[in-house]
Amino acid sequence: MESPTTSEVEETVTQSTHEDEDAELLTAIKMSLEEPDAETTRDSTMGDNTPIDKASPVRVLSDKESETARELHNSAVQLIKDFQQSGEGTAIDNAVQLMKEVIMLTPDGYAHKAERLSDLGTAFQSRFEHLGELEDIGNAILVQQQAVDLTPDGHADKATLLSNLGNAFQSRFQRLGELGDIENAILVDQQVVDLTPDGHADKTQRLNNLGSTLFLRFERLGELRDIENAILVKKQAVYLTPDGHADKAALLNNLGNAFQSRFERLGEPEDIMKATAAYQQATRNTSSTPSTRYDAASRWAILCSKHQSPSSALDAYNVVLEIIPQVDWLGQTAHCRYEQLPQIGRTINAAVAIAISAGNLPRAVEWFEEGRRLVWKQILQLRTPLDELRQHHPELANELSRVSLALENAGTSGFDDIGSEAKQKSVEARNRHSSAVRYEELLAQVRELDGFGSFLRPKEFSELVSAASEGPVVVVNVAELRCDALVLCTSGEIVHVPLPTFSYRQAEALHLKLLSSLRAKRVWDNRNGDRAIHLAGKDNQDHFISVLADLWSHVVQPIVSEIEVVSLPHITWCATGALTFLPLHAAGIYGFNNPTKNVNVSDFAVSSYTATLTAMLGSGSKPKQDPTVVRSVLIVSQPATPGQRNLPGTLEEAKSIQLYASDAHTRHLTNELATVQAVSDEMSKHDIIHLACYGIQDMKNPLHSAFVLHDGRLELNRLMKLSLKNAELAFLSACQSTTDDEKLPEEAVYLAAGMLAVGYPSVIATMWSIGDNDAPLIADKVYANLLGCRNDSEIQDAKLTPAYALHEAVKHLRKKVGEMNFVRWVPFVHFGV
Repeated sequence: MESPTTSEVEETVTQSTHEDEDAELLTAIKMSLEEPDAETTRDSTMGDNTPIDKASPVRVLSDKESETARELHNSAVQLIKDFQQSGEGTAIDNAVQLMKEVIMLTPDGYAHKAERLSDLGTAFQSRFEHLGELEDIGNAILVQQQAVDLTPDGHADKATLLSNLGNAFQSRFQRLGELGDIENAILVDQQVVDLTPDGHADKTQRLNNLGSTLFLRFERLGELRDIENAILVKKQAVYLTPDGHADKAALLNNLGNAFQSRFERLGEPEDIMKATAAYQQATRNTSSTPSTRYDAASRWAILCSKHQSPSSALDAYNVVLEIIPQVDWLGQTAHCRYEQLPQIGRTINAAVAIAISAGNLPRAVEWFEEGRRLVWKQILQLRTPLDELRQHHPELANELSRVSLALENAGTSGFDDIGSEAKQKSVEARNRHSSAVRYEELLAQVRELDGFGSFLRPKEFSELVSAASEGPVVVVNVAELRCDALVLCTSGEIVHVPLPTFSYRQAEALHLKLLSSLRAKRVWDNRNGDRAIHLAGKDNQDHFISVLADLWSHVVQPIVSEIEVVSLPHITWCATGALTFLPLHAAGIYGFNNPTKNVNVSDFAVSSYTATLTAMLGSGSKPKQDPTVVRSVLIVSQPATPGQRNLPGTLEEAKSIQLYASDAHTRHLTNELATVQAVSDEMSKHDIIHLACYGIQDMKNPLHSAFVLHDGRLELNRLMKLSLKNAELAFLSACQSTTDDEKLPEEAVYLAAGMLAVGYPSVIATMWSIGDNDAPLIADKVYANLLGCRNDSEIQDAKLTPAYALHEAVKHLRKKVGEMNFVRWVPFVHFGV
């Protein structure tokens, strides 16, 4: 079998436009290869200055030139490795530039010319996979082919150079889907396997590469012989790789994928058994990277969910939940963790659905809460479990972090490294195994420490059940498999409410309808002095009635019917996915002339929301209920924020609050007095803060979300550092204080959750921009119930909490503006206890 020729490769290459010298460099390389060469060989004992071409005189590099080329080459190779670990774009750009300089410094005929050309090809390919520019992969194939052409048959590096050429062909095929590329990749990879003797350190990886290219052609053409051959080759690669090797999990993962594909083609149940066995074995190879093991565990769980029993899927998801903390908390940047949230969130929702199917409701609650905690800690960049360990046991935390990072970076890059010897690879394999053993030892050691028994584990249900001590908590899990509600009752019982008529797609559709309705009302623009102008848009429709009706019929009504109704209970909702941003508290049937046909959740209960169950644990986090205690209030209003449209209604809000608050216990900061420093200083001195101003979301960095004050932004990042021991309630009458990030569909990111994290156990916020005329009315009624009813003993227990106070205020607003004017009364929501 022969590899493609240089001329054949050149026909498919697009010249680089990254820099002018790219074209000049590649042209020079082509010209040098077109000149006739004497037979070339390379002696392994030769140094950098030894030419391959022994018949033709070549320019000899000076010692200084040789050293410069060697140093540049080493630097470039290190940059490529750094890029493969970090994904930092500047690293690969610098690597390409350095390798081009190295090639220009390396005369034709010298021993390491082919090796350096191959490394340039690797750099081009890495940049292609980062940026997706076709000229990079074309150039990669060109220089890899030229490296092969420079190397005589029988040379020790021939197989390595061919392998890198095959990788480049495969990479371009995966982008363009051209059959010729995958044919060339198979041709080259088969040649590589034939040239690699049994026992060679790279034999398994090269077998795996061949199996992968055969698998890709099977997906392209559907010929059964390709998947049969792919399985045969991948099985051989797994067989030759010892247990405990860092690459073992990835090889087993690939084998499992092949079995799964053959099942999808032939429908043989035996292939499902073989696929799940391969995935399961991959999860047990602790020397492999946690991310690889997580991928295998997820695939195992999905297959079990589709084709086996819920109990077998439960076992698989147990492993998934064990590995997620390693993937998510250890050795990852905050940005990487944030990017992973949607996928990991969906995985945990699927795990909860399986636990429910298996009848293990306590486990479902534990997993649900683990997902919520993970999501909100990441969104708000809160202290990770490793941060908490570091505070009390810094040396142990630092070693665990170092060992975790070593494990995550284990394994091969997919490119053959010419300079890597078998002995060196054997040492690396032993080091990775030692890291895996040490990781398990450290984990056991941490869990023996006081307060860290559940380190990197979900909280147990026995710890979570007290979240419902003051009223039922309803967790609603939205997964592709099924949708369910679990009601945590004050008695400690879990009531399962299936939602068979609701679905993951329906939740997303309702979310889109709500966004369309808000755009139709233009509540996010056209403020003109009012915080929300309700002018209908041409391209959007008002779907409020249907959205609220669907929420009632398919979600809320089935749940409420299972809750024992005793004198207007307080229900706390905790949802996932697109349902997070939908107004469950307003669900109902509206619009009938006959009022007996209209019904909504507020007829049966007072609603609140919580980000996590953990946030509701512990009586110490609950607001003070003693009516004899005079609450101090900090009022912040910004009627004329520099650079923003005026908000004149904020002064009316302040006046409403001052009717009920004691002058001695009230501080009002407005206009130029409401500076970032002044507000920060006053917050710790008051039980309640009322913010009547603009609120800004920062989706890229949630901790930069802020309240806009006279001299700048008061960011969550700053608030996190305050000591708020007396904090009781934050009332966010702030424009856009609660909005969602459509790029992160699993969760809404809002200032309300940030204020809960800051230390306020109870938060009143708005789901979208509110009207200037509505905010003062809501403030008046809320504070009348909170502060103005201290002498009315009959309603103290029921009304003197933020949730009940808001409930009554919204009832008053709804009556005033009309029940069908949803955009004005629906946005007011309560979070926390």
